[in-house]
Amino acid sequence: MKFKFKFKFNDFLLHLTTLTVILISIGLWVTVMTSDQRFSRISNESSSQSSASLSTHYRNVQSFYAPGQTYVFQNGVRYQVHDAKRNLPLKFVQYLEKVKLGTIEKMSTTASDYEKLLADQNYIMFAYPDQINFTVLLGKKQINSSLQFNRVFVPVKSKTRYLYFGNDSGSRVYRLKIKSGSFQQLAKYVKSAQDKQEVSFLHLKKLYVPFYSKAVKVKEYSYLISYQSSSYYASRLLGSSYRKTVAKNGHTVYTAGYSKRLQVPKEGKSSDHQYLYQSYLTSQQRPVTQRMLESAAYVKQLGLAEQDLRFFESSGKTVSYINYIEGYPIFANDTLAQTKVTIGTESVSVAFSSINLQIPIPYDGHVKTLPKTATLLKEMNSIGIKESEIEKIAIGYHIQADKKRSDLITLVPTYFIKVGGSWNSLAGWKKAKAENTDLLMGGSSFSSSSYSSSSSSSSESSSEDSSSASSSVSQAPASGQEAYSSSRSQPAAESSSSSSSSSSAVSASSASSEEGEK
Repeated sequence: MKFKFKFKFNDFLLHLTTLTVILISIGLWVTVMTSDQRFSRISNESSSQSSASLSTHYRNVQSFYAPGQTYVFQNGVRYQVHDAKRNLPLKFVQYLEKVKLGTIEKMSTTASDYEKLLADQNYIMFAYPDQINFTVLLGKKQINSSLQFNRVFVPVKSKTRYLYFGNDSGSRVYRLKIKSGSFQQLAKYVKSAQDKQEVSFLHLKKLYVPFYSKAVKVKEYSYLISYQSSSYYASRLLGSSYRKTVAKNGHTVYTAGYSKRLQVPKEGKSSDHQYLYQSYLTSQQRPVTQRMLESAAYVKQLGLAEQDLRFFESSGKTVSYINYIEGYPIFANDTLAQTKVTIGTESVSVAFSSINLQIPIPYDGHVKTLPKTATLLKEMNSIGIKESEIEKIAIGYHIQADKKRSDLITLVPTYFIKVGGSWNSLAGWKKAKAENTDLLMGGSSFSSSSYSSSSSSSSESSSEDSSSASSSVSQAPASGQEAYSSSRSQPAAESSSSSSSSSSAVSASSASSEEGEK
């Protein structure tokens, strides 16, 4: 009997051990399959690039409207931050869905109050590259939800129960009370981010852009790339029944009936991999909110193997989206967003690039140093583009093809500047000047491609024309939220702040015109 008992006990231990191993294996499998890591890690060195990828299960419409940049104060200094392990802008959207918010309250419209909010150390700032509205971000309509903003201020401390929203155009400030939930974990993620650049802000026309008083060091990355076949996009956009023809311009065209058409890029080494989908229909003119949400639905329908595709600009009937890698946007051909959706009354057109950053190459430590913003402004002025003509400035990635392998690219950081409605790199504007001296002589009379942005963002609530001299907003002491809640009755005295460099002084005066709300 003793022998039998020992035999059964050993047998029980064997089964228990086997079951434990199976459960651990299942747990690990579930973790891997539900992880945000879209790309397989080639080595431990490439793990820092994990935030470039997103899981497809979270690609709802709101996630396309994640912010572009994240800012936080540390020891009184403002930094632009990026977390290589977590996608902070997407985390913000995810946490926003979990909290319960109150109604939208209109606050200040004075430039001095707005600059105080920009410099408030009690808030983390998430900035959008262009204006969106509350309906798009929150996914529901309510009173004042059509009002636009391009910055969100998230409280660092849990006792602060308000989210603030700012619109650079018109210096407008709104707020929503946090009824339940918290952003404390998000605040911890932002504060622990290791990749950071010291930054202030420069006021250009209707927008504050990052102003770097020192040279900026940005990492270069390399990727193996691939392209989906034209039949893949044809089946997604046109269905299973379509015809293939060749147009007079040499482009292959797929059609489905008389209402849908897909023009594919020419094949060969010179291919730009740019597709154009058109759907002809009759419809009433759409308001801004519907146009933005509908454009995101079209982007989702494309089935792009994107990593981190986000809203980039809205101009008239056109909404564009751009791919972000390690916190910075990638410009296709140095001038184009990855996807551009134009929704008119009779047709919808979707222009998009089919490039797929498939596998990241382990980071080799290569860094490119970009000049400080004041130097950039001097270089632009030297080719005939004045600071007053510049609409936007952004650091982004230029796609550099490998000389030996067609499926290998390097993402090289550089400055991109928007002038006269068109984006181009610093090198691109210099080349345009060299090729056509008269191109830049007419001020803002620039040529633009069919994909380039055509104007600054339109306002759904009002047509705003604020004339402001460019100004650089420097670091300022923290100010309490009471300054914003009482600003309508007691506007704070306006104060000007300046930021300068050793090579070039940046104007610090800021004049804002008073504008009415709709």
